[in-house]
Amino acid sequence: MNQSNSAEEKLAMLEKRLTQSIQSRKQLEDEYQHDWIHFSNMLTQLSYACGGLDHNLDNSLTKLRGLLQRNSGMEQLKPVMAESEAHIQSLVHRVQLNLKASHEATTETIDWLKKQTSVDKKARLELQKIIDSTQSQHVSIMHYMPLMMSLLNYCQRVGSQIIEQPSLSYAEQQKAVLKLISQLEFTGTTEQQLVLLAKQLKGNLPTEQLLNVLVSLLETIIDGINLERQSAQNFLLEISQTLGTVQGTLSQSVHERSHYDEDNSALNHQLKLNVDELNASVQSAQHLETLKQDVAGHLARLNKTLREKLALETKEKQQHERTTAKLTSKLTHFEQQVHHYKQKLAEQKFKSLQDSLTKLPNRAALEERMSIEEQRFKRTREPLSIAVLDIDLFKRINDNFGHSAGDKTLQVIASMLRKAVNEADFVCRYGGEEFVILFPNTPITDAQARLEKACDRIRNIPFKFRSEDIRITVSVGIAELQQVNQSLTSLFDAADKALYEAKRTGRNKIVLAGAASN
Repeated sequence: MNQSNSAEEKLAMLEKRLTQSIQSRKQLEDEYQHDWIHFSNMLTQLSYACGGLDHNLDNSLTKLRGLLQRNSGMEQLKPVMAESEAHIQSLVHRVQLNLKASHEATTETIDWLKKQTSVDKKARLELQKIIDSTQSQHVSIMHYMPLMMSLLNYCQRVGSQIIEQPSLSYAEQQKAVLKLISQLEFTGTTEQQLVLLAKQLKGNLPTEQLLNVLVSLLETIIDGINLERQSAQNFLLEISQTLGTVQGTLSQSVHERSHYDEDNSALNHQLKLNVDELNASVQSAQHLETLKQDVAGHLARLNKTLREKLALETKEKQQHERTTAKLTSKLTHFEQQVHHYKQKLAEQKFKSLQDSLTKLPNRAALEERMSIEEQRFKRTREPLSIAVLDIDLFKRINDNFGHSAGDKTLQVIASMLRKAVNEADFVCRYGGEEFVILFPNTPITDAQARLEKACDRIRNIPFKFRSEDIRITVSVGIAELQQVNQSLTSLFDAADKALYEAKRTGRNKIVLAGAASN
């Protein structure tokens, strides 16, 4: 009887250990599910971080996010991840094709300049340097290509005019080149070199020196584009490599998981057989000694199977932890890289909307703001006024005291305008010596009052150039948007006509336009 009770106690203990093993298995599955959710969230964040680079890539990443949110299996995720990787490779290929055309146009223009008989030996050596730098296929951001091709074509036109009409002045052409340079968005040494070249182009250059400056400009742009190309290529390559690593790691994890499930299922089956055999031995035992021997054998086999199951679960957990650490490290690093690249793009966009000399918003920023204010006027019908301001006789300052004096004048007046109007008003440098001010929620009479104050402050600025006191004045034209079907373009034209009237009738005054026509 005591031996029978002992067998029952061992069976109860065995059942308890089996129950603990099942609970341990359940805990491991819960941890695996938690980690899978963590990976899904990180992949979702990564897909959002990569948004905006390419339309097709955005669609693939949107599909990937949808599958992850629905907790789809790896078999469904694999094709979408492969599709995303293919789109990344396609994007790199398209960039290279677009740049190839720009590279060919650059080479043709340089060859044309090289063939001109008026180009001296020094200029030819500089051209040869550019040719040497364009021997390889250049790939860069497509944003710079139309601008660069415009510069190259413009240089060709200037070169043709130099040959045919060597006595002509190129002041207007130099202004056009300066305007194109102001639209470039390079950083670092390329930006510094462009600033130096822009200063040279502001002077009255002879034909030979002008050509040399234009050649240096081409060389600087090509170098800058190569740097941008390398940065963009590295970023796109890192995206592709990271997604490939994630896909490979997850595939390996799923593969190892399937082997684990097979081994674990076999061990569970073996445990059930051992328990069944033990029960059968207990039921069929005729002698206590025989039962004792049978139970001991069954318990030994059960202990062996349980140890194998515990070792398998421990191995699976350790492998899962290693995979988790590897993916977490890779995705965290890449997320930081994406954040850095987005910050860089944001900085470039900010610079593209800012005038480098006065630090005011530029013409491109004005066009964006005008669109916003036009839509706001249609919604709210609140008054909206616009002013166009021009520095009187600004050319005399450049001619008599140099372009550095002119630049200083622009900076001082820009600062004064910003301080003289309200914080909600939008002040920008439109180009040259012209400024434009938008007055949201402001009727024309209030805008006039603010501008009277600004003009008075400008008249009282103590400008002094080469020990000579100079009084600077401005002329202003103002118009107010009055009807919903009027556009801000027509409003700007009305203010510009009012400015012309102020100039025509003696300068140093403010003229109000009538109702803007459509």
